Amino acid sequence: MWLDDIGVNARHLIRDRDTKFSLRFDKFWKSSGTEIIKTPVRSPRANSFCECYIGKLKRECLNHFICFSKQQMDYINREWLAYYHNHRPHQGVDIGNKVLRPDFKPTDKGEIKREQRLGGIISWYYRDAA
Repeated sequence: MWLDDIGVNARHLIRDRDTKFSLRFDKFWKSSGTEIIKTPVRSPRANSFCECYIGKLKRECLNHFICFSKQQMDYINREWLAYYHNHRPHQGVDIGNKVLRPDFKPTDKGEIKREQRLGGIISWYYRDAA
């Protein structure tokens, strides 16, 4: 299976009950030892966090590229994930900014710098140490 080629051992596959997932699809995953977990019946929000994340990845990143190989898509995905988890400003009620490192000290001194990845599709700003 192609997952073995890239060093991934899928133990679980969580999916909804859409009819697009055929018996053949399930047999393929079960043959590799993957347990298929279906979301509960009549619970459209059970998969909402995953779908929200995938939509964000597509809108903010993948829609700007034409990928010619799995390696290229993997590189783009890793760069975007690093940004998503480490640099993007988080939003939410009373969430604060959970991205900030423990050693972060706010300052208004120093030149503002721009860091960018993937040709400028991803960018963030910071102050250079004064």
